[in-house]
Amino acid sequence: MDAALKKIIDEVKTFAPKADFAKIEAAYEFSKVAHAGQKRFSGEPYFVHPVAATMNLLALHPDDDTISACLLHDVVEDTEADIVEIEKKFGTTIASLCLDMEKLGTVRYQGQERQIENLRKMFVAMARDIRVIFIKLADRLHNMETLEHVRPDKQKRIARETLEVYAPIAARLGLFEFKARLEDLAFRTLHPDEYAKVAKALAGSSTGRKNFIETTKKKLQTILSKAKIKAEVTGRTKHLYSIWRKLKLKNYPSIDEIYDLFALRVIVDSTEDCYSTLGAIHNNLTPLSHRFKDFIAVPKPNGYRSLHTTVIGLNRNSPTEIQIRTREMHEQAERGAAAHFVYSEKKKSVKADESKLKWIRGLVELHESMTDNTEFISSLSSDVFEDRIFVLTPRGDVFDLPAGATPIDFAYTVHTEIGHRCTGAKVNGKIAKLDAKLKNGDIIEILTKKDAKPNRFWLSFTKTNSAKSKIRTYFSSLGRNENIAIGRDLINKKLERLGKPKLDADLSILKNYKRQNLDKRGREALLERIGNGSVSSSAVVKDLLELEEVTVQKSRKKPIASLTTAHKKDEVLIEGVGGIATKLAKCCTPKTGDEVVAVMSRAGATIHKKNCKQIVRVADERKLKAVFASDVKSKLVKIEVAARNRVGMLHDIAEVIAEMKINIADLSLKTSDKHEILHELTIEIGSLDELEELLSRLEKIEGITRAVKI
Repeated sequence: MDAALKKIIDEVKTFAPKADFAKIEAAYEFSKVAHAGQKRFSGEPYFVHPVAATMNLLALHPDDDTISACLLHDVVEDTEADIVEIEKKFGTTIASLCLDMEKLGTVRYQGQERQIENLRKMFVAMARDIRVIFIKLADRLHNMETLEHVRPDKQKRIARETLEVYAPIAARLGLFEFKARLEDLAFRTLHPDEYAKVAKALAGSSTGRKNFIETTKKKLQTILSKAKIKAEVTGRTKHLYSIWRKLKLKNYPSIDEIYDLFALRVIVDSTEDCYSTLGAIHNNLTPLSHRFKDFIAVPKPNGYRSLHTTVIGLNRNSPTEIQIRTREMHEQAERGAAAHFVYSEKKKSVKADESKLKWIRGLVELHESMTDNTEFISSLSSDVFEDRIFVLTPRGDVFDLPAGATPIDFAYTVHTEIGHRCTGAKVNGKIAKLDAKLKNGDIIEILTKKDAKPNRFWLSFTKTNSAKSKIRTYFSSLGRNENIAIGRDLINKKLERLGKPKLDADLSILKNYKRQNLDKRGREALLERIGNGSVSSSAVVKDLLELEEVTVQKSRKKPIASLTTAHKKDEVLIEGVGGIATKLAKCCTPKTGDEVVAVMSRAGATIHKKNCKQIVRVADERKLKAVFASDVKSKLVKIEVAARNRVGMLHDIAEVIAEMKINIADLSLKTSDKHEILHELTIEIGSLDELEELLSRLEKIEGITRAVKI
């Protein structure tokens, strides 16, 4: 066994003697082979890095999946091995951790202050599993420890990124040792002269500092012994970056002016002992009232608990800071969020003591009792930013968008002209539709052309008000005749899609818009408003055809079950499921007209109201969309889809229809005079809007020339 592997395993045995050491060894050997022949900037074998990062990680007492993933974290990005191979050999969890690590590696700090908070939020939003952040911090710590081997300009960028992004995240997770080390290493790179001065000043007083700590420890231990309090007393010195910041903030001439440069820590057996210790100290020493903090009664947002007091009398007349905590509180302070992880063989729960772990913008509550890693991860990795997503450019710049945003929203967020000239988009390296919904961590590349123009259809799916406003402003700036021509074209396309004649020379059909009996000038004005985006062409066509057979009553999305057959009044249709026994829940007594959901079991399905409290704890995979058959109102509509013949065309058409939860009642194929394949489909449509959306989506499929209602 390699010396490095033995060191890792020996350390893991100290906190998890029943860990899966075979898995850890397999990950070690796989990573070692995968990185064989690779070198770091220092000239060392690359494999030195994942091993060193793992040793940093072990301070958090992680589980064996996290340890294995840390050993493997650079394999996917930097070697021939792929994620499929890792998943096959090590399982889904480790593969997922590695994949998220690779994605986090694309985030780059570009030196813009406005990006800092977005970068912090990005890390949290992208890390579906908080263990990814633990690995990333351990990885960054070793990179900072070897930063001198990177070119100077890159050193500055990485150090600034560490100080502005990584250290704050470590602090918000309660990983104070990681925070301190990251800050000191960044301080050394960004301000080498100031770093050297502070380090020299501390080194010059090292003997006096050691004597001070030993003397004050003995005095404090004597006070506690007389009070019959069993305690462990230790001493510490503030880290360099913290000292430097205090010197700047207070404008002190030297570190001798910082009276809390040193601190004593008292560890006792119980919370009651904490307050007894505080009382004994205050009875024997003079406390500074403005320097007392009770973080036990009111914990810090990251869960930190301790009593802090500053007293005079231990070191002549100089104040001394004392921290008092239990061993459990100490473990939380040392390991932060990671302290909540426990190996299953411990057979005990970890209490969160009502504390809340508050980080970045969201608030994630820790359950009072957590019995294993899975439960804690699930709790902490909740979607803190359910209303926001964070996406990147290929360069690593981060943009904050609302959930449901599309590539068009992204393009206009980057720059108005990029939005106007957009012709397509790549999401994670693959061509994507312009109305595709973006997800956290997506890398977006916008494709543009100089002569490209905005499309009014974009208004139907853009999410941000900014994008909608910029699109409308563009069309409002066009001339009257151009807008009339655009409006005419939009209306004709709608009419043609719906199997209706195009506008005639007198624009006759527009005469009846909103029953106004418009004259020719009024009809042209309506087309102009359609052309400049102030009136929707869909709304106009819907109004004009309201009394015709194409207009149908709007309803909910329908379940997959066929609606062409008769159904009983109280029958419930379940999405994707047919011929299954159903019963109505007695707890909420759902009835026709209610929004309902089906809870699946081996015996069949129980139908609950959508807002029923009894189903809150039911796993999502057991819940399916459902609707009372009597609530479903739809109309059979025939459409024709013309397309060139290619493999997979019918599959692509069916996939779009399935995505919209539309039922196909009939399908036939024939060849046209133009050697196209004509797909004639009879579908069940709930509204005109639904029909228009379907036809629009179908026309975006590669190879389809038109999609219209027959």
